[in-house]
Amino acid sequence: MNQTVAQFYRDNPRMVSSPFGGVDGIHEDLLVRVWERLGIDVRGRQVLDVGCGRGYTGDLVRKLGGRYTGVDFVVSRRGIRMAQGDAAALPFADATFDVAMCFDAFEHFPEPDRAAAEFRRVLKPGGVFFLSAPNYGNVAGVVKQVYEGLGWYAPRTWAPFGRWQPQELEMPLTPRSVKRTFMAAGFRGTERIGHAAEVGLGLFPWIDHPRMPEVFQYRLQGAFRLMGPAIAEVAPTLSLHNFWRMDL
Repeated sequence: MNQTVAQFYRDNPRMVSSPFGGVDGIHEDLLVRVWERLGIDVRGRQVLDVGCGRGYTGDLVRKLGGRYTGVDFVVSRRGIRMAQGDAAALPFADATFDVAMCFDAFEHFPEPDRAAAEFRRVLKPGGVFFLSAPNYGNVAGVVKQVYEGLGWYAPRTWAPFGRWQPQELEMPLTPRSVKRTFMAAGFRGTERIGHAAEVGLGLFPWIDHPRMPEVFQYRLQGAFRLMGPAIAEVAPTLSLHNFWRMDL
């Protein structure tokens, strides 16, 4: 377990950044739409949520008829099934779950290969893995490489959200690196979609720079709000976040 990462997000809970929320609840409508597009069905299935935070995804899973288990560094909420554990050494037997998920935590794992192998291990044959993760295979990735390379940010800390506040262990994930990691772990099929609302951050990350004048920020946000859906559909890599389905 990486205690540095764990302590950072205990001290900075509002720095948890996901299109689906997670600090005070989740955006259920968005998550349902994404699952429908990727063909992910949790009804009647054993579902594991790795890096679950407060386990709000469990409310939706149970509402839809699934059986939910969350795992994180700490058990932070009562009334829902949660276990303490590390993604690199999950505290579950082989072939326990039908569906496994990870919402915007994978980029903070210091051992992503081991974590992917653990996801593979605890899934039943024919199981499905859902991943929401930031994507740096775009302009934001170039900025990350340059700013960290020049020493303006410490290695693996820059991210374009949160007004560019440094993160803790923000790995430079790309579609190629994600696919390579999960294929090596034994997953065979992958499907990916972009997040239309974050095409702006992927293509022009300065949109959330703390010195960006509000008048320009609002105009840029409005323009990307109009263009985002079409761009994300044609080129999901241009969005800051990608949503993945991995199959065994």
